[in-house]
Parts: sequence; C-alpha cells; structure tokens
Amino acid sequence: MGEYIDATSLEVIVKRRQTQHAITDEEQWARYAFVLGNVPASVADKAFAAGFARLPLAHREVIVDQLRSQLPDVPSNTAEVPEVFARLMRDLRARAALVGIGAATALAAEFVASAPIAAYFARGVGSVSIEHQPLWVQELAGHEVAPIDGGRAHHRPGVNSGEWFGT
Repeated sequence: MGEYIDATSLEVIVKRRQTQHAITDEEQWARYAFVLGNVPASVADKAFAAGFARLPLAHREVIVDQLRSQLPDVPSNTAEVPEVFARLMRDLRARAALVGIGAATALAAEFVASAPIAAYFARGVGSVSIEHQPLWVQELAGHEVAPIDGGRAHHRPGVNSGEWFGT
C-alpha cells in the first residue's frame, strides 16, 4: 500500500513545500489588508514604523517620492523618519496610494512580519482568537497548531489512552 513516513521526514517535506511556495504580490497585499483590518490603529502605527524602518533608505525614498506624486501633503522628512511615515499612513488616501506603488510590496511584507504585529497575535488581544486566524498568522505569532492526534496530551501507554479505566 503506502509507504510509512515518520514525523521527522514529514516535517522536512512540509518545510520544503513551504519554502518552494513563494508568496505572490497579490497574496502579500491580501495579507497586509487582512492584518491592517484586524489590528487596532495603535498597533498598525507601530507596524508601519517598524516595517518602514527595515527598508533601506533608498527604497523608502522611492516609496515616498511615488506617494508625493499622488498626494500633495507628504511631509519632507517622511523617508528619514519612520514615525512620520506611520502618521501619514493614518490617512486612507495615503494607504490607497501605497497599494498602487509597485515598490511598496516589500513594505507590505515588512508590515505583516513586524514585531508589533507578531506580538499582537502572540501576546496581545489577537492571541485570544489565534485559533480562528489563518495558518500564516498562527505561524507568524509562533502559535503551534493542534496536534494530528486530536489533542491527546501524552503518547505513553496508559496516559489518556483509556488503559487506566479498563477500556
């Protein structure tokens, strides 16, 4: 019939599949939109600043220049100060313009993977509903998904197996 695969081999196969599956730009923007719609504004501000700070200055300047071409009121120090960029992103027009900038996909990825977002879903209010979040959010937060055995706590004979109760 089928070949038995031990847990270690299965883990290697799963990791290999995950690394082979690159996230498309559309999927990255969908993740950004999902996270943005599910975190409080204060967490989003911190995530915008953290994500923007992780980009090289030249990349930030490209994003800001393209935003300036669409929005007249972009502060002059936006590329240099991530907190200024985060305040700019409070404006829905700025967020809409950001999505249209090809160079901003890297920012969307950094926003989603930022420490404030991970902390929100790992230890903050978002941790309460982590079981109901998409798998990629659970992985981002370091949450272990339910075990294959349906939650049986121990794998030793006699523990949670019914042997102690004569079944």
